[in-house]
Formats: sequence, C-alpha cells, structure tokens
Amino acid sequence: MRIMYQNGELKLSLTKQEIKHIVDNTGSPVTMDIKMLKVLHEDISDCVKAHWSNIEVWEAIEEHLASQKSISKKEK
Repeated sequence: MRIMYQNGELKLSLTKQEIKHIVDNTGSPVTMDIKMLKVLHEDISDCVKAHWSNIEVWEAIEEHLASQKSISKKEK
C-alpha cells in the first residue's frame, strides 16, 4: 500500500493481495502490518509537502499578478 500525490489528487496504490484482503473484510476494520506505519507516514508527509508547495506557488503567482495589475492601473 502506498499513498501519493499526483496532479493535485491524493492517490492510493494497492497490490492485488491487499485489495483481496480489504474485499474479504468489507465492512470491518482491516489489520495492516505495523511496519507500514513508517512508510505511510512518509508517504503522507511527502503528499502534504507536495500539496502545500503547489499551493504556495499558485499563491505567489496570484500575488504577483495582482501586483502587476495594480502597477498597470497606476500607470494609466
């Protein structure tokens, strides 16, 4: 099981064995190997970093565009 961030979306990747285990236990909590905790924590941390870096880039672009609009208005 892996969690990743792609094109603004959170994606979950499962093996066939993991899918079968989940389907076989539909409606019940599914036990996972505790070793996955570290991997999933790192995956989530990477997703959060990627998401926030995208947001910060877009905020910086919007801020720049807004400042350019106000400069061009002052020049008129």
